[in-house]
Amino acid sequence: MRYEELDKEDFDAIVTGEVTHYALWMEDEINRLITDYFVSDETKSNDFYRLLLYRDGLTFQDKLEITRGMTPLLGLDDKDQKLLRTILNEVEAFKLWRNSIAHGLDMTPGDYKGVILIQTVSRSGKEKTIEITPESHRAKMDEAEKLYLSLKNIVSIALGEKGDA
Repeated sequence: MRYEELDKEDFDAIVTGEVTHYALWMEDEINRLITDYFVSDETKSNDFYRLLLYRDGLTFQDKLEITRGMTPLLGLDDKDQKLLRTILNEVEAFKLWRNSIAHGLDMTPGDYKGVILIQTVSRSGKEKTIEITPESHRAKMDEAEKLYLSLKNIVSIALGEKGDA
């Protein structure tokens, strides 16, 4: 996509949308792993998704923590357990990035010059400004794609499917 040709509103919408889509895809892989572990009856898996995993109160963070707790139970060898933990940490970092983009304050000046500025405030009150350029967004989406594929692969391995490892 030619981000440089977009006006501020369109670039902002694309950035937010692309980041959100990757977060949703990653969360769906986590959902798939949790469901496969706890539900052996395929007819009940839709109910499990609907009644437990898609509930408003069960956050992506909760699902990451559940998956961390499940890691030793999945029957993975030590190398793959370590890889899964590393990937979960990277997914959590991406989720935090996504939350910053979604909930931060747009501080982009009125004379938009291809850079979006998002201000966030940490729990301790520290302010941080995130600068998003077309180049930085491309790089972030490339990282997100690699992370998503790594997550998908380790979930496939954990589920006994053919993985690429």
